[in-house]
Amino acid sequence: MQGETAPTSEVPILKECILRDGEEFCRTVSPDGAENEAVAQMDYLAFARPFLDDPVGWTNEHLLNLDILVPLSIQVGSIIAALIVGALLAPPIRKQVLALIGKLPDNIARNVEEAAPTLVRPALWALFIYIALTILAAVGQESALVRIASSLALAWLLIRIVTTFLPDAVRKPLEWTIWIFAVFYAFGVLDEVIDWLSNVGPPYAGGRISPVFIVQAIATAAFFLFVANWIASRLKRRVHALPRVEPSLRILMSNAMQIGLFFGAALLTLAGLGIPLSGLAVLGGAIGVGLGFGMQQIVANFISGVILLTDRSIKPNDVIEVDDTYGVVKSLGLRYASVITRDGKEHLIPNEMLITDKVVNWSYSNKEVRVKKSLRIEYETDLRQAVDLVVEGAKATPRVLHSPAPVCLVMEFGDEAIELEARFWINDPENGVANIASQVMLSIWDRFREAGIDVPLRHQDILVSPGSTLQVEMVRPKKKDD
Repeated sequence: MQGETAPTSEVPILKECILRDGEEFCRTVSPDGAENEAVAQMDYLAFARPFLDDPVGWTNEHLLNLDILVPLSIQVGSIIAALIVGALLAPPIRKQVLALIGKLPDNIARNVEEAAPTLVRPALWALFIYIALTILAAVGQESALVRIASSLALAWLLIRIVTTFLPDAVRKPLEWTIWIFAVFYAFGVLDEVIDWLSNVGPPYAGGRISPVFIVQAIATAAFFLFVANWIASRLKRRVHALPRVEPSLRILMSNAMQIGLFFGAALLTLAGLGIPLSGLAVLGGAIGVGLGFGMQQIVANFISGVILLTDRSIKPNDVIEVDDTYGVVKSLGLRYASVITRDGKEHLIPNEMLITDKVVNWSYSNKEVRVKKSLRIEYETDLRQAVDLVVEGAKATPRVLHSPAPVCLVMEFGDEAIELEARFWINDPENGVANIASQVMLSIWDRFREAGIDVPLRHQDILVSPGSTLQVEMVRPKKKDD
């Protein structure tokens, strides 16, 4: 019809969609120039839309497709075959491992006889899955699933090693760390994750304190400290076995080697992490100031310990007396000395006290110690017979040395009795001094009783002058009811 405009198509010639505050706005322009704006809801299930729209078609295309099923079946079959072969070969290989362990030295066999057999099956599974992965990669087959299985098998093997040989305190953190890295490696994103973690954290001179740096620092320090402790423990055993070296020098040498090895481990850790060692000068100055103000006693005990270990004035197994403490020196350290008394108490005496205070070393040059005990007899007693009985009683007591021989000296003719003194020697003061003195006195007492010798009682005379009076007063005690 003339004058009528042909109907235009409803399909817009222009459509623009933009995002505003989480909503999609679409603007359409029609042929007549009119603009329309509408709000379209975001499609959050866009990634699953092909499956939701046509589940059968998507399944036929992706799951029932031979191009996918065949590589997937080959990978699953390779993993199952590796697991079966590993399980079948584990028992005979475990027997061979036990036989080889039996041929090792006893000290090594004791450390691995329980742990090594448990690692056979995980090691075989990790090995055969890796072989399957290598074969599939060589023939050009898909190997993503086998690579994931290989990563998990290797992670399991590492976790078994960690839980077998390492202390309980570090097992759980290392297990989680190994599993996390294994999963990242299995999905092929380990390098990206490590790069991202390496760039997280505050920077410092020449690097960055990132999570990767912290893990690397902990692992490096743990490795060097473990090696230093292992070497120090073996060197200590060698030093303590030296026959011609004094015990105090052995302790000094072993402690010096241990400190030196740990200091070297700290330097190697810093060097391995790329931390400039020039910063130690500032740290050393700060430590020096701290030592000067807050650690005077610790430094004094440390220096005193070095002096004691070098001049050998006090050695392990010496019998010493400090103030009221009498006992045997069990060990000498760089901070204190351990002294065990006769009642079983262990006293930790600071080294500074052993240097500055008066110390009685009962076994400094030799262990022979003279013990003195005083006695009293009546004037009516045969003095020479009493002296012989004292000597006889001392000689008859165990632990009393016959050379030098015991003696009995007449010390004084007192107002009430004759004063005697028994002197005898022992060479084992660590077994006690008071107990042997008591045994000697009992032996002398038995001989005095047999000879009819009495020990006089102490008495006091009261002289009443002529012409003086003595007043006596009788006092009735009070009753409770009064």
